[in-house]
Amino acid sequence: MGCGMAVDANRVIAGGVLVFVEPEDFKKFLELKKSPLVITGETGGFKKAKLTMTVYDGAVIITRGEVELPEKAIVIRAKNLSLGK
Repeated sequence: MGCGMAVDANRVIAGGVLVFVEPEDFKKFLELKKSPLVITGETGGFKKAKLTMTVYDGAVIITRGEVELPEKAIVIRAKNLSLGK
């Protein structure tokens, strides 16, 4: 059953559009959703950075640092973030 082809994978990275914005602009994206999904965390590696992310029409909207979130937000706090390698 299925599409006639199956592929096993050890790791899957979804492709998409990453949009980096300033914190003030990030807040504007949060206002567009009734209950925005927000992911917060810190990237790994040599130079760590705190990031806050949300999705909007298929794009991942990212800002550096922490942002004051609305009470209506659904927040996921990640132990470690990776933007793909």
